[in-house]
Amino acid sequence: MGNLNLPFLGFEMENPWCVASAPPTATGQLMAAAFDAGWGSAIMKTVGPVEEPIINVAPRIQTMKKWNREIAMQNIELITDRRLSVWLDELKILRKRYPKKMIIGSIMAPGHEMDAWAKLVEEMNKVGVNAIELNLGCPHGMPERDMGAVCSQDPNIITNIVKTAKATSKVPILTKLTPNVTDIRMMANAAKKAGTDAITVINTVNGIIGVDIYKKQPHLSVNGYTAIGGISGNGIKPIGLKCVAECKQATGLPVSGCGGISSWSEGVEYLLMGASQLQVCTEVMIRGFKIIEGMNKGLEKYMAEMGISKASDLVGNIYERVTSFETLLKKSSSEKIAINEDTCTGCNICVVACDDAGYDALKLKTVADTQRTHGTRKVAELIYENCTGCNLCVAVCPVPNCMSLYDSKEPFPYELHESYAGNTLD
Repeated sequence: MGNLNLPFLGFEMENPWCVASAPPTATGQLMAAAFDAGWGSAIMKTVGPVEEPIINVAPRIQTMKKWNREIAMQNIELITDRRLSVWLDELKILRKRYPKKMIIGSIMAPGHEMDAWAKLVEEMNKVGVNAIELNLGCPHGMPERDMGAVCSQDPNIITNIVKTAKATSKVPILTKLTPNVTDIRMMANAAKKAGTDAITVINTVNGIIGVDIYKKQPHLSVNGYTAIGGISGNGIKPIGLKCVAECKQATGLPVSGCGGISSWSEGVEYLLMGASQLQVCTEVMIRGFKIIEGMNKGLEKYMAEMGISKASDLVGNIYERVTSFETLLKKSSSEKIAINEDTCTGCNICVVACDDAGYDALKLKTVADTQRTHGTRKVAELIYENCTGCNLCVAVCPVPNCMSLYDSKEPFPYELHESYAGNTLD
């Protein structure tokens, strides 16, 4: 069995998995339940200034499904509506009861009120949290009050908040950034220069989950109206990985990865990209805290298969391989497609995709059916000279390992085939 322990900001986590600041950490009791289930760390639901009124609307959560599987979720829920004093009492109890668990406080205040930030940090100092996450990413409800995502869309505001927190805090500071910016690297650099110890990416992505075409109203409807909310869930994983890569490249700081992690393998993707902690929220909301059992088992099995004894060895540097298109062009070669006729089912999906995407490099052919005593079957066939190695057919093929790319060793760039090079429209 592999060692799942992972150091993060001076704390030895029992495993990389962390319940993100969200409804699953809305109370100390829920955080205790997460710890009892086996999570290595948890971040309390964000608390704001004492005088800030927090009133939620109903409904405020909706999912988007594909093939009966939730692939995204929209929420318009605000930060905690519980009193700060209640939270402080519960955090003290949690600290005493779970000395081996990483407990992270989460705070939010207006972007131009440094005294409010300092007061919240001081309160967190008193209750023994292992770190404090500055929530600068909430995309709805709070920005209208000079809080949340509006703070991490301005490097000057980030600088002021992080400097204030660092000057006051006795524990490490994580700065949680919004992905809803043109260049997150600028924001991460501002946090680094101000002294943050780590970056958390990403908070939710701005969006609207969908429209009910029969009722003719938004799917997340409050008496017929909606608001742009935060999109989370498996569908935002590509954005999360991109932001981890960019923040690592820009700052070199430890990163707590968050966004679309729904399985152990997706957690590994984040670790290999360079994250040192794995935050999960939406999958917990859908499947519950006990998913940690499968995530730990999957991670342990993967480590055994790869000959890795410590989870800390999974924290990688794939972010260094995220580069410019010009660099990719220099590294590219004349890729072609190989088709495994033994596994091909002749479903025609790849042919349709290739034809209607304009490459026209695949067709179906008839071959003898060796699985039977007589008969034939259809399989995909490559029109070699037309193939540009785009990988579309590999991406859409429903049969594992049926289609694959290989380097043809021919000169690159490839020559345009006739239908590309000439005017063939009659």
